[in-house]
Amino acid sequence: MKYFISVSVNLFLLALCVDTASATTLVNGANQTGTIYSNTVDSYTFPANAGDSINVRLGSTGFYGNLQLYGPNGALLETVAREYTDQAIAYTATNSGTFTVLVSSYLSGGTGTYVLNLSQIPEPFVVPAGDGGGTLTNGANATGTITLGRQDLWSFTANKGDSINVRLGSTGFYGNLQLYGPNGALLETVASEYTDQAIAYAATNSGTFTVLVSSYLSGGIGTYALNLAQMPEPFIVPSGDQGGGMTGNASYAGTINLGDQDMWAFTACTGDSINLVLNTTNFDGNLQLYGPDGALLKTAASESTDQPIAYAATNCGTFTVLVSSYLSGGTGTYGLTANGLEDTMRVCSPVISGASLTVNGIGGPTNAGFVLYSTTNIAKSFALWTPLFTNQFNQFGVFSYTNGYNPDLVQEYFRFVLP
Repeated sequence: MKYFISVSVNLFLLALCVDTASATTLVNGANQTGTIYSNTVDSYTFPANAGDSINVRLGSTGFYGNLQLYGPNGALLETVAREYTDQAIAYTATNSGTFTVLVSSYLSGGTGTYVLNLSQIPEPFVVPAGDGGGTLTNGANATGTITLGRQDLWSFTANKGDSINVRLGSTGFYGNLQLYGPNGALLETVASEYTDQAIAYAATNSGTFTVLVSSYLSGGIGTYALNLAQMPEPFIVPSGDQGGGMTGNASYAGTINLGDQDMWAFTACTGDSINLVLNTTNFDGNLQLYGPDGALLKTAASESTDQPIAYAATNCGTFTVLVSSYLSGGTGTYGLTANGLEDTMRVCSPVISGASLTVNGIGGPTNAGFVLYSTTNIAKSFALWTPLFTNQFNQFGVFSYTNGYNPDLVQEYFRFVLP
């Protein structure tokens, strides 16, 4: 629906209230196209809930845009209008209802075409054919293209306490990277005149998180790579990339590309020594160690090509190593050395405390069942071992069994088996 600007403000709002039923409905995530003729206004509507984060972006060709957002009661909430071909509004809804967006020319007589995008969080969204967006997979490299007025929505699930690392590498434009929580609230933003943006965040609640990728500067367009590294959740290693379970080797090799993050995993028991050294070529490294619960334990990062970490495990489970670039835009190869660390299921050495003996098992599948067996004679056939404990690994792949300690026993052996 098109309106003439020559009416007064009050008459214009009255016309808006009467005629919005015939306005075009904006679809969350979709690209809406249109044409502005001399002194005309295009009207769009969309529903929103209180607390929603509303991001509306207008890319115009042939004219400078005038972008306006109105609330359910017809009140003007935000306006952006200037001599740019890329205008954006970010607004948090304070009430629920139908919102209205008006598109017109900033300068009198301006004409041309435009693309209008609505990115509304945490509402369901669509990904137009050929555009970037959708579900992020932990460890995978997602790619996309930012065109004039485009915003890409990506989502993933996380648990309370997860360490979330999102990194954006852009080519041809400077990135605007934003992380939103399950309730739609903006949690973190990084935006600057760099082609490498990173967010590190510890989740304070569980649910679906959303990442919004756009251009930091007006009119920026180009391609990007987006990587999610989330601990302690299961992760994948893309084909041709590096990372995964450590195998007890002394060294591992990898390559960091723009926006890349490599994850490596190993199991350790309480008291185990963890020694890691990152050596880099052509970039300064960022080496991070995360514990079984996903908490960041130690970081080695500086303008040096040699980053060491030495740590004594205070609990048992699966640990994660994250390798990335310390400085924005750093790319190159690296070598990661370790003291025989291995990603494997095993029983830790029993711990005797007073009259109690505790056995921990590590590296098991999350919440999977197991049976713990025991014998005092290692030569005995396994079929004759005694089952002591039937239970499940916890969410971190760890189990703990405590029983009375008999000091008269010379020796005792333990083994756990998955069904």
